[in-house]
Amino acid sequence: MAGVHKKNKELEKQGQFYELLVYASSDGMLSVDMDGIITFINPAGMKILNIGKDVIGKHITEAVDFEPTILHVLETQEGYVDREFRLEGKSGVVHFVKTAIPLKDDSGEMIGVLDIFRNISDVKTMVNRMSGAQAKYTISNIIGGSVQTQEIRKMIKLAGSNDSPVLIQGESGTGKDIIAQSIHNCSDRCQGPYVSVNCLSLPRNLIESELFGYEEGSFTKNTGGRPGKIEMAHGGTIFLNNVSFIPLELQNKLIKSLKQKSVVRIGGFKEIPVDVRIISSSHLDIARMSEEKNFSEELYKIISNFTVNTSPLRDRQEDIEIISNQTLSQYNMMNGTNKRLSTEALELLHKWDWPDNVRELENAIEFAYCFAEGDEIMPSHLQIKLTEEKPEIKERKLMTLREAEAEAVKKALDHTNGNVTQAAKILGIGRNTLYGKIKEFDIL
Repeated sequence: MAGVHKKNKELEKQGQFYELLVYASSDGMLSVDMDGIITFINPAGMKILNIGKDVIGKHITEAVDFEPTILHVLETQEGYVDREFRLEGKSGVVHFVKTAIPLKDDSGEMIGVLDIFRNISDVKTMVNRMSGAQAKYTISNIIGGSVQTQEIRKMIKLAGSNDSPVLIQGESGTGKDIIAQSIHNCSDRCQGPYVSVNCLSLPRNLIESELFGYEEGSFTKNTGGRPGKIEMAHGGTIFLNNVSFIPLELQNKLIKSLKQKSVVRIGGFKEIPVDVRIISSSHLDIARMSEEKNFSEELYKIISNFTVNTSPLRDRQEDIEIISNQTLSQYNMMNGTNKRLSTEALELLHKWDWPDNVRELENAIEFAYCFAEGDEIMPSHLQIKLTEEKPEIKERKLMTLREAEAEAVKKALDHTNGNVTQAAKILGIGRNTLYGKIKEFDIL
């Protein structure tokens, strides 16, 4: 008898533990019997569905004003895991991620269904947090004392004080991403997600699904649906880095989405409302591209309502020492060292033209820090290129897409000593396409 009593106590404790887990869960949980009568609902479920405990004993259709998917599970006796549902009710649209588990007795007979659900907004918040969809840089990260840098800080504050689209233009390496994050953190959307999309690094055939997402079964029968980056940025900011590389045929869909403040996923037809602020960047001259019909004039007008132009580092000589010392201080703090730049090394840094701008300077300081064994960084510790003549980059204007393409083809051919096959692989195009580009740009 003592053994039975002990076992009953253990089962009781186990039952209390499971009950605690269910009631403490942030997921909604609801169960129904084979007639669709609600047999259980936890506090999270009551909160999400905005119903009380008095629904227990009632039919599921009496508790919610949308068509319950749990009824379909009762009919088919087939459950599912983490499926997305947008259900229309009298009080509006509800958007869930749901798991349905058929409940069975000891003989294997189905006796009901357990429905586990969560608001899609909570899921997106968790995904954004886990994937780092947040802006970590602020205006304090804009380093420098030049007039141009001071103007950038002023523009960031102005852009942060309103909700207009922003276009950031300037050469590669001038901190366009940091500026975009700083604008987000200066705005009323700073508590919302900051979602970044690099339109240059994505294959053309994937940009649409990345931006707009897709419905279940759009590609294969077993493919689940997925929200796009615009949808994930709801309540916050989406940063379209290298916006000039969005294909022309997709730009009209983006225009419609921005105007109507909604997205339609690939394979879908329902408009999903979104509230996002758009910040774009480009190192190409989008104004010229739109004039040459290589970029939508309408989209250009939308995204450039507020424009921030960055200055190359070679035009901000007073910032070179400030950025160098700031970068060096970070390495000193991380490693407990006290390294510093010699006067001679600093002079060489001022003589270089920094074709890749701040990014290149930070890399040069990192190299010198690692190479110098003592506390003083001398010219001999700098990259060899910095001790040679500076490159011919007196005036490097923003390029059109055609000019950038021609330059990329030329660089690839130079790198491979004219080997068309290898150059085509580097550029990610076929040999015949490359031959066409060579003829078009009159390179060889």
